[in-house]
Amino acid sequence: MRHPDTLTDSQRAQLDRILTGCPDLATARDLAHEFSAITRERRDHDLTHWMTRALDQGPQPVQGFAAFLQNDWDAVVNGLTLPWSSGAVEGQVTRIKLIKRRSYGRASFGLLRTFVLTQPP
Repeated sequence: MRHPDTLTDSQRAQLDRILTGCPDLATARDLAHEFSAITRERRDHDLTHWMTRALDQGPQPVQGFAAFLQNDWDAVVNGLTLPWSSGAVEGQVTRIKLIKRRSYGRASFGLLRTFVLTQPP
């Protein structure tokens, strides 16, 4: 899954032999690289075409991923178009859950509250 420009000549030749022997793997790689570019460059207008191609031509795991994206289509499009992110909130929730799991069964709510408030994010 490394960027093709970072492969050595021998790695590129080996990859070409593998992809020639397994067309499904070649299709999956192409779709994965295309999806990565769409999300990295925030090209929401290309997502519909990618989705159609993934559902029609992709191997089963890629089709499953595309179908999963279809279930929450509005959120996927908003993630590519809107400048806001819930990453900071998700990070805090993860931090609090980690503290909670670490002290599970040994701490009261008051002690858990103290841990959350005193440990820096």
